[in-house]
Amino acid sequence: MKNKVKKNLRWYYYIVLVLLIPVVSGYTSPPVLELTCPGLQVSVTSQSASSASFSWNPVSGASKYVVFYHREGDNYTSSEIYTTSTAISFSGLSSGTYNFHFATVCGSEISSFIIIEDLVL
Repeated sequence: MKNKVKKNLRWYYYIVLVLLIPVVSGYTSPPVLELTCPGLQVSVTSQSASSASFSWNPVSGASKYVVFYHREGDNYTSSEIYTTSTAISFSGLSSGTYNFHFATVCGSEISSFIIIEDLVL
């Protein structure tokens, strides 16, 4: 029984030591950065059996926008498209269910992605 108490006490000291090292060394957590790059408000402007078009209002401070899509049936994801335009069209798409992803790029920062989900073509 004494052996178990000593082992448990030893683990207790290890845990305390690990928890105190950051405090003693002056380590602090990195600051939480708030995103200042606003997201988009995207609208579907047209849709057909093999195409989809979208538009959005310009975002103040945006240097460009990034767009890509994911097709659910075969799990295909397109490459990212960077554009300075406030509209984009995709044509020649296979029939299926798509999720289109849109974000704003402000310098080196990117906004959260807005997703137009379950668009059936």
